[in-house]
Parts: sequence; structure tokens; C-alpha cells
Amino acid sequence: MAGDDLKQQIEQARDAYKDQQERTRREISEVETLVRQSSGEVDKLGQRELSVSSRVRDLEVNLDKYTKEEIKNFFAAAQEVQMRLQIMRAQLDQVQSRRDMLKNQLNQLNGIIELLNDVAGALSNTGPVTQSNGHDDTEAMIAGIIQSQENERLRISLQMHDGPAQSMSNLVLRAEICQRLIDRDLDQARSELTGLKTAINTTLQDTRRFIFDLRPMTLDDLGLVPTLRRYTTQIGEKHNLEINLMIQGLEQRLPSHYEVTIFRFVQEALNNVVRHANANQVRLLLDANGNALQIMIEDDGGGFHINEVLSSANARKNMGIAGMRQQIEVLLRGEFAIESAIGRGTRIAATIPMP
Repeated sequence: MAGDDLKQQIEQARDAYKDQQERTRREISEVETLVRQSSGEVDKLGQRELSVSSRVRDLEVNLDKYTKEEIKNFFAAAQEVQMRLQIMRAQLDQVQSRRDMLKNQLNQLNGIIELLNDVAGALSNTGPVTQSNGHDDTEAMIAGIIQSQENERLRISLQMHDGPAQSMSNLVLRAEICQRLIDRDLDQARSELTGLKTAINTTLQDTRRFIFDLRPMTLDDLGLVPTLRRYTTQIGEKHNLEINLMIQGLEQRLPSHYEVTIFRFVQEALNNVVRHANANQVRLLLDANGNALQIMIEDDGGGFHINEVLSSANARKNMGIAGMRQQIEVLLRGEFAIESAIGRGTRIAATIPMP
């Protein structure tokens, strides 16, 4: 029967995600071991650097007590320790970033599995699906969820390839240049190492921003409000966009799935402003009043013909409107609305029942 087939498909998808969940847990355990090992090595090198730096200071004060060869060896040893410490710190940052990204992925998998469990349970409770509309709607919802996950994975893989992966390749090349210069031109090697250190710090900051976009740690640790404040400041500075954030009545934390969904909704809306609106200002309001949370995102951009976009599947998909509507109406049981006109900006509003 159609209902049984759909339930079986859902259970198969859930089992596949459970396998991925287990693999992710194992990889997190392995990366945690690397983090501990790298932290221990950084601590040892840090202690060694202190010792070598102390000897170098003594050497600088008492130069007449040391031969030229001893002075040369001392400074070479100090440079070697400092270089190794910088490399190990960069490696530690990389494995910590990898661990954080895996934990984000695990949280997403947990949410998907929980959602599929709920859908499978609902099908079991309601029995076989006899009306074609009910079957089509449920199947479309599941297909949309799976397609959204695949689209997100594609987006992440492209960003990883064009961002951190490319930067890491460049760092490897620069490190090889430094390695060749050490024996030929020590002064040039020092100059290249300084540039390499700057490039590593830049890559590290870019990677951290990438991780924040994937899943902000502050969302779990501090909650929705601090995360939105940091995110709006970050995206405003990056794109020269004035974002006026107003939050009222949200003194307490919301359930985790509320905070995640609301953040993704706001994130998608602001991404649309950056990509399509050509706006200078954005007004973002979250007002928890009584039994409902009102969300409003309004920009002063160029606007668009709302009917044309909503009637065009490709345009609606490119702007993520279908996903935003699904987040509010399906996941949070709320109401979603969008208004826009050429030359008059765009206004997105949502009303969510408070938990």
C-alpha cells in the first residue's frame, strides 16, 4: 500500500542517517584524540620556548661570555622552537575547527533523525494513507527535507573548496618556499615566514567565520539573542550594510529547535538582502508579545514583483522563499508573509506561537 511504501522509505532514510550519525561520532572521537595530543605538544613547546627565551635573554646581557658559534646556535634553536610552536598551534586550531564542524554536523543529523522518527510515528498512528492529497503532501515534505539537506551539503562542499581548502593549498606552497630558503637565504626565509604566519591567521579567521555560518557555537552556549547580535554585526560590517536590530520580550531561552529555526530563517532573509536587494539599511525586529513571537525583516532595497517571483519555481527557489515558508509554517506551526514592490524594498514577516 502507498502508506506502507512511504513509511518504509522514511525508515530507510532514517537508517541511512543513523549510519552517518555513528560514523560522525567515531570521527569526533578520533579528532578529540588529536586535539588532546596537539594540545599536549603545544604545552611542551610553550614550556621549551620559555626556557630558550630565558637563555637568549641571558645571552644578550652577557654577550662577552659566549662565542660566536654559541650565539649562532642559541638563536637558531630559539627560531626553531618558535617555528615549531607556531606550526603546532596552527595544527591545533585546524583539528579544533574540524571537531567543531563535526559536532555541528552531528547536531544536524540528530535533528533530521528526530524529524523522520516523528513522521514515521505519525504514519503509524494514522494508519494507511487513503487520500492521494495527504500522501502527496507528506511525500513532498520528506522530499523537500532531503533535497534541502543535499543542497546544503553541495553549498558547503563548494565553499570548502573555494575557501579553506584553497587557502590550505597556498599555505603548503608557501611553507615549501620557506623550507627551500632556510639553507640559501635566512633573512629572506624569515621574511617569508612572517608572511606565512599572517596568511595562516587570515585562513584561521576565515575558517572560524565559515564554521559560525554553518552552526554558531554561541547558539548552543548563549542562545538566540547574543548569536543574532553577533551575526548582524558581522554581516553588516562585511557588506557595508546598516542593520538595526531590535529585540523585545526575549529575556529567556527558547527550546533548541526554535532557536535554530529562527536563526536560519533570519540568516536566509539577510542573505537575500545581501544577494538581491542592493539595500543600504535593514530593520530587524523580534518581539515576543504574549503567546506569539513576531519577526520582521524590512530593507530599503530595489524590491521585486512579488507575484512573478512566487509564481516562478526557479526564482522562489533561488531566493529560498519556499524554505523560509516551510521553516515557519511546517516546523514552527506559524504564519509567513512577504511583501515587496519595485523601488519600495521588501518586508518579510512571521508570527510564531510561543512554546
